[in-house]
Amino acid sequence: MSNLKLKLKKIDATKYGIITGSVMALLSLIMLSIAFLFTSLIGLGAGSGASELGMLFGGGIFMVILGPILYFVIGFLFGWIGCLLLNFILKKTGGLDIEFEKAGFEISSIGRE
Repeated sequence: MSNLKLKLKKIDATKYGIITGSVMALLSLIMLSIAFLFTSLIGLGAGSGASELGMLFGGGIFMVILGPILYFVIGFLFGWIGCLLLNFILKKTGGLDIEFEKAGFEISSIGRE
């Protein structure tokens, strides 16, 4: 098999930020939903200071809705900033050499159905 050598010179920071934010939002939705279900089932925080704090934020349902939004925003910002730093470093170092192995299809066929 022949190898194909490519050089990574730049990544679109906005698209990378959207991908990072979307992954973080989806994961937080799953984690917060599970946490809300379990804390609702066992009545965690009833009669303690935690229940007043939960009421301040509108309870678990509000956090299940707000959490993924906050995680998306934070994930987007950190992904965007991280990608800008990566692009700066790639520019200063001349890029990143990436080697691919040919696996029975042409590089031009990527993305076609």
